[in-house]
Amino acid sequence: MNLLIFIATAALSLILTPILIRLASRYGISRHDATGFLRKRALSLSGGVTIYISFVTVTAAAFLLSRGRWLGSYDYNYLGILIGGTLVLVLGFRDAVRKVPLPLKIVVQALAGLILVGCGYRIDSLTFFPGGKIALGGAGPAFLIVWVIGVTNAFSLIDTIDGLAAGIAAISAAILFFVALAGPPFVPVLALAVAGGCAGFLRYNFYPARIHLGRSGSYLLGFVLAAIAAQGELKAAAGITLTLPLLALATSLFGRLPGRSGPGKENRIHHQISDRLLRLGYSPRQAVLILYLLQVNLGMIALVAAAAGRTLALGIFLLIGMMLYLLFNIVEEYRSRLRLLNSGEPGESR
Repeated sequence: MNLLIFIATAALSLILTPILIRLASRYGISRHDATGFLRKRALSLSGGVTIYISFVTVTAAAFLLSRGRWLGSYDYNYLGILIGGTLVLVLGFRDAVRKVPLPLKIVVQALAGLILVGCGYRIDSLTFFPGGKIALGGAGPAFLIVWVIGVTNAFSLIDTIDGLAAGIAAISAAILFFVALAGPPFVPVLALAVAGGCAGFLRYNFYPARIHLGRSGSYLLGFVLAAIAAQGELKAAAGITLTLPLLALATSLFGRLPGRSGPGKENRIHHQISDRLLRLGYSPRQAVLILYLLQVNLGMIALVAAAAGRTLALGIFLLIGMMLYLLFNIVEEYRSRLRLLNSGEPGESR
């Protein structure tokens, strides 16, 4: 049944995406997006709609068909995802068509998080490496709202290269599916539906893209994954799985500190991973595939943390991080020297 959920969502997304591309072109729902790092074509702004329709259709069908058998007491939890997801989708679409002020975006995203709280979602404690927990007590609902705002915006920040955000979301959802198998029975269905919707969409979103997620799609994926990750024992694994988008968010906020690029200036520090790969000479396709591979490795660490313990996962995490740091620096140094040799600068070659 789980495989059927993935196939159905991927097929529906694959069918709907080209239809929506044609509709967006016919009715003028497109623009030349000159702000993105690699946006040089007129691309549809409605990418999130196809994933939304696919996700809601398949999960709603599974919800109704399995009522009383799969769901248990998950009715209100699922309702929270539907209402909150619809809210952030509309916010993202509106922001893409006519820019929404940042304070208003935060308020709407906080409202979506509050809807989850009202539908039974909780983050009662935080788990840290290599062990130990901090009970949040009465601050749990507030932390959940902050978590939703953070992850929702994080996926918007990594939507810088064709196929990057949708691919990272698909891999993250697939990893969360395996971790969620030990939790509430309907949560794996939600994770697979996200993975399937992204997989079908990537057929047209991978470089060179005919459509991109836009704010509507990235907000939707971030919100749904934040809600899934807030379930039961997923929290520790989710923190590892969502490292890449959360790193983008952290570096973006760091770049807005006093003395750095201000809120009114273009802030590109949150592009640093993908930007650095491109500046090293990798093509957009190669850069995205490298980041996919990094995300898969993070997912494997998350599975180790869930199955074998956090201490081992921490060791693997640090080892992979150190290897990647050294690799990037070695490759960058090599390519810099190669560019100097090819340019024929004095003292470098005769």
